[in-house]
Amino acid sequence: MQTRELHALISVVREASASGFYSARWGAAADLDSIPTVSREDLRATPLSKRRYKREKGLVKVIHDERGAFLSEWSFADIGREEYGVYAKRPMVYLSDPHEAIEKSMWCYERGMLPLVGEKDAAITSYAAGRYQIDSLITDAESLAKLTSYLEGRTEPLDSISLIGASFDPHSLMPYRAYAARIRLVLSLPETGAFAAAELAAKPVFEALPGCTIEKEQTLIVSKDRMLVTPIIRYRTDIPTHVYDGA
Repeated sequence: MQTRELHALISVVREASASGFYSARWGAAADLDSIPTVSREDLRATPLSKRRYKREKGLVKVIHDERGAFLSEWSFADIGREEYGVYAKRPMVYLSDPHEAIEKSMWCYERGMLPLVGEKDAAITSYAAGRYQIDSLITDAESLAKLTSYLEGRTEPLDSISLIGASFDPHSLMPYRAYAARIRLVLSLPETGAFAAAELAAKPVFEALPGCTIEKEQTLIVSKDRMLVTPIIRYRTDIPTHVYDGA
């Protein structure tokens, strides 16, 4: 369902002088039901300078996949508006992609938190986590597995673990429930930011995050109602719908 905010964003983007990235693809289509989707291939084929709709202080990162690399830009303010984690006094960011680790650390700064950023070496990270006395963790499934020994050795559970990714294996994650009062699964892509979240369960029930619209076809189509550097409007992900439905 198209929200009033998303409808207004589509109108602004259509008339924007800064970029014609979307208007060139939309033609005469004017609403969410009729405008075509865009994908990573569209971003990869279009230089960042040609799909930049606003200029604010921010972060440019490189996104890699098996088909190549492209640039994504996020303003610091927009990073801060994402829903990557929950408030904590001593959070740690530990992600396999260093660009994402920098961004999620910036998210903490924008939310008034001073994060510990994990080292590539899990042993060093575990030692630092103990010394810093972290109370929460923003991570991905691959990185979380490297901290199992540290989590097992804690005298009390963390307040929260926020797991960021494009898919999750709830069965393999269930043992970690002993190590945190709350484990939150955050569906996210580097270029879209976070768009849905669920509490860890055998069959997680995801809900769209505020400001996000999710269409369920064979794969998820994501829209956000904010004017980002590159707005996210009918962005076709490679994430199968069954991931969102918990099937």
